[in-house]
Formats: sequence, C-alpha cells, structure tokens
Amino acid sequence: MLIVRPIQQADKAAFHAFAKVAGAGHTNLPQDEQQLQAKLDHSALSFASKIEQAGEESYQFVLQDLGNQTLAGTCAIDACVGLSQPNYSYRLATMVHASKELKLVNRTMVLQLSHDYTGVSRLSAFYLSPEYRHSFHDQLLSKARFMFMARFPERFSDTTISEIKGVIDDQNVSPFWESVGRHFFAMDFAEADLLTGTNKAFIADLMPRHPLYVELLPAAAQAVIGQHHTDFEDVINIHEHEGLRFVDQVDIFDAGPMLEARTRLIRTIRKAEQATIAIDHDRAQTSGSRVLLSNNQCQDFRCLLARKQSDSEVIYINPQIAQALGVSDGEQVLYSPL
Repeated sequence: MLIVRPIQQADKAAFHAFAKVAGAGHTNLPQDEQQLQAKLDHSALSFASKIEQAGEESYQFVLQDLGNQTLAGTCAIDACVGLSQPNYSYRLATMVHASKELKLVNRTMVLQLSHDYTGVSRLSAFYLSPEYRHSFHDQLLSKARFMFMARFPERFSDTTISEIKGVIDDQNVSPFWESVGRHFFAMDFAEADLLTGTNKAFIADLMPRHPLYVELLPAAAQAVIGQHHTDFEDVINIHEHEGLRFVDQVDIFDAGPMLEARTRLIRTIRKAEQATIAIDHDRAQTSGSRVLLSNNQCQDFRCLLARKQSDSEVIYINPQIAQALGVSDGEQVLYSPL
C-alpha cells in the first residue's frame, strides 16, 4: 500500500537522495544540503500554521510504500510565490513591424521578461523513483496535492501553475541557457539553477529588460522553447488531464513550459466530494472506480487510492486502509475520481 503524507525530519536522507538523482532543473529540489534542510523546516512550519490567507508557505509531501517502509517520491506545493522576491518568467509574444510604403507586415516571436505569476500557487519538486513509475503511483503522488488544496482552499491562491523542467542533457547542459543565460551570467546552468533557490534578485540585476527576438537565437535554442524534458512526459499528461495548460510562459533558464489553471477548476479539486467511511473487512471494496481518498487532517494529512461504487455514498475500506489514513468508522472523508 502506498500513501502520500507530509515530509518529516526523519525523511531527510531520502529527500537528499531524490534531489541528487533528479538533477539540475527540478524546481525546489536543489542539490544542496542546507537548502534542502531549510525546505524541510519551512514545510513543517507551513503544515503547523493556522492560515487564513495564502502566504509564503510551502508544503512538501512524500510517497511512502507502507509495505517496506521506504519512500518512493516527493512533491510540493508553494502556496504563494513571488511575494518577497519576484518570480520571473519569459512571456512568448508576437511583435508586429509594418511598413505602409512597402506594404509589408512582419510578425516575429519575442521573449519578454515578466513576473506575471507573482502571487500564484505553484506545483513543484516532483520526483518519483523509476521503479514506482507504474500502477497509478505517479497519479497518486501528483494529484494528492490537489486533494490537500481541495480540503484547505484558504491556504492557496486562485491560480495554480506548474513549472516543468526544460530540455537539459545528461551533462546538465541546457541549449537555451547556453544561447541566452550564459551571456549574462558567468556560470554553468546547474550553478545558476542552484543560486535561484536562495537569491532571485540577481536575475533582475543581470537579465536584459528588452524583448529577445526568438529568430535571432541559435536554432538549438529556438527548438527547445516551451519543450519539456523527456522525464516529464507523464507529469505533463497528468497536469493536462487536470486542466492545466501551457499559456505562453516559459522558464527563464531552460525555457521549459509553465502550465496554468484556475485552482477551483482543477479536475480533482472540482470533483472532490465528501463520503462516509465504513470499516468492514468483508465488504471492503475491491471493485468499482478508483478514487483518491484523503483524511481531513492538515499536519497528519494522508491520501491513498481506494475503490468506490458509483451508486453508494459510503466507501467501505478494510482496517489496514483505515489505519493508514488515520480515520474512524463513520468519519467523513474527501474523495475524488482518479
């Protein structure tokens, strides 16, 4: 049985291991022990805080295999980005140049530095171990965040984005960075990516304020604008199924796509409903539709996959699932179709 829960201090070693194998370009998974420890501490404070309005909280989750007590992956939600430091991106736009005398109209794509996503919630830090990339485990890990957002909407913004890792090779070389960023930052992509975890102000200081004409960039850089890393194909599919869409915003370092949705319209959130739990080993459902099932706790949030008959307002589960969720017989829980 696999379950999603908040990260704990005891998970530190696994968290560091995930960051190491994830590599550069994973938002909020820096390969730096101090930064990772700070994220653990900040996540614990965020879950413990009483929130009336979204702020700079960050909620880090892990996917735990209860069968062997190992961790299989991690992911996070940043409640409201860009409040203390701007959250920069490139907006893809069309610039028009026209000459009445020559009767010519030229349209060209440009990249404009923006911070349009200041104040939005962000999905980040997604990593799933390769041996668990099957049997709906990736959907559980990703969509459990939406169950938490559905249960605690006051903790999040009206808009949610996801920053997707762009095209980066095995040597941590980004074609877009080599063609753009390196001209303004005397450092490799991985080093610049790591620095953004502690200081985003240097971006504003060093990046050009004028639009970048896409056609003037090398072909290798043009080709990866808005393209995602191959490891994120399944993540893209999950997000798009939830209603997140690419809206012409890309990362300023690797030009990876940024997906966006109105938070309340995200499929899992929109379809989330209450149901009554009945703990009955003999009647525990092994057929019916797969659903995401979560308790009503914040610090002790738990989410897993279960089955529900469409014509029943009761979800029958066995004692093992009840114990994993931390719920009692007759308790109201939240569920949403997978």
